[in-house]
Amino acid sequence: MALLDLQRRFQAGLMAGDLSAIAPLVRRPAGLAVHSHAARAMLVEGLADNFAKTLGWLGGDAFTELALAYIAITPSDSWTLADYGSDFPDYLRRRLPDDPEVAELAALDWALRTAFNAADPEPARWAQAQAIDWEGLRLKLAPGATLLAFATNADAIWAAIPAGPVTPVQAPGWVLVWRDRLDPRFRRTQGGEGDLLAAVASGQRFGAACDASGASSHAIGGWLRDWLSAGLVVPRA
Repeated sequence: MALLDLQRRFQAGLMAGDLSAIAPLVRRPAGLAVHSHAARAMLVEGLADNFAKTLGWLGGDAFTELALAYIAITPSDSWTLADYGSDFPDYLRRRLPDDPEVAELAALDWALRTAFNAADPEPARWAQAQAIDWEGLRLKLAPGATLLAFATNADAIWAAIPAGPVTPVQAPGWVLVWRDRLDPRFRRTQGGEGDLLAAVASGQRFGAACDASGASSHAIGGWLRDWLSAGLVVPRA
């Protein structure tokens, strides 16, 4: 058996807790249970830290069950647990299609963690240049900023944990996540701001996106000032 194949089989069995699959691969299998438990517990702890509000909503037992199932098919590929779980929200969306608020809570947890770990936001000095072609300008979200499309009121649920329960309801809209100095923040966009920001962030030219939005120039000007003040958007290279 090639070494790489052996390593992959060993890792898969270890993360799935399937000792029968990996016992024949080692000389002394007696200690495999301890090793498997420790490795899986470490990853569950990492997910619990990265998705603290999701844990608070689901409860420890339900979260651990989902985390272990995720770990069994998603080995860590980073030296730090802070990077583990990037697709955990998508996994929860597939596993819990009737409870969309769970995946959205996880997406918000991850976006806030990403914002915290991102490079320091910089003032948008580029926007002060006199020769900017705003009509043709293409923008993107700055590192650490995320725009989440929500179907529920998961942002309100997140803010209420653990003080009090909020009933999940349908509440389609955009939730913007960014870092303000050292503090990750989020807010639900109002009016057509989220649609315009999504269009701009997708690479549409700023002028065309504004025209298609149907928003007033006054509203667009206010949104743009907010984006630039928070360092949310930067020009595409």
